[in-house]
Amino acid sequence: MKPIDGNLVCVSCGNIEKISAGDLTASEEIKKKSEKKSGVVNHENIYATYDFICKKCGYDKAEIIERQPYITDEDSLTFLKCGKCGFTEQLARKIG
Repeated sequence: MKPIDGNLVCVSCGNIEKISAGDLTASEEIKKKSEKKSGVVNHENIYATYDFICKKCGYDKAEIIERQPYITDEDSLTFLKCGKCGFTEQLARKIG
């Protein structure tokens, strides 16, 4: 709908609706203000179940993330993501 000369005209079918100035605005009264809650927010990752000590924060659980290769002759990459701070460390392949 497009307003033209105090009327709303539908751009698809051309239907015309007469409107007054008060019809285009809406008001709503907010009855209750939100209140702040106190407490501890848990930011720990629920998928962090692997025993691993984070080098950044010392947390003892990590999530194992495996990234698939873009090219078929590459190996997949494995990362450990700290369950508390999100620090990510790549597990390097050992050649030998």
